[in-house]
Amino acid sequence: MTTVPAFYPQRYFWLQSLLLLSLLAIIAYYWQVDDVITEHAAREGGLIDLTSALGYFLCSGLMVVLGGKYMVKHHYPLIISVVLLGLRELDFDKRYSSLGLFKSATFRSQDVSILEKVVTLGIILMVIWLVIILITKYLRPLLARALEFNMLALSIACAGGLLVVARTLDGIARKLATFDINISLHTGIHTTIIEEVFELGAPYSLIIALFCYLHVYRRTR
Repeated sequence: MTTVPAFYPQRYFWLQSLLLLSLLAIIAYYWQVDDVITEHAAREGGLIDLTSALGYFLCSGLMVVLGGKYMVKHHYPLIISVVLLGLRELDFDKRYSSLGLFKSATFRSQDVSILEKVVTLGIILMVIWLVIILITKYLRPLLARALEFNMLALSIACAGGLLVVARTLDGIARKLATFDINISLHTGIHTTIIEEVFELGAPYSLIIALFCYLHVYRRTR
């Protein structure tokens, strides 16, 4: 990424700000309504989950269609990663494996076929490869440009930050219970809706980043 003015183009700064404000507004709404409504909205496979998955698939499709051959050739690890995030949002890792794709029990259990173990191992190795590529190729320039308030880097960093917070809140009651800290059912429902809404924001932050990339960097290739 070449150096560009901070928060440039400003339209993407305002889009990203509007997205974050919208996420907070959604959370505020569900905090005000009955817990039954909030719990229903935050359930797995619900509207928020499906909208998150749609965002990832939309983002990956736009990367291929709008980014063209250059994007596919030079940034295919990003495209694959976005698709995998969409599949994870739909719980493909749980639905189509006997014990869970990333569970060590899959390899220990005699009830899991050899074929499923081989396929699972292949997928895990691919994910590890993707993580290594993303760290070695993209992390350092991303952090450097984010500190320069590069709008593309900031949108990607927002997506990553939203996912980190969401993963931290996932199963927070269980995590706190290990430290003898108990939270009420009401609080647990509220933290779950924050988790789901933050996950919702991640793919749409990536879409903003994509359009920012196309606006600024495709012109300079």
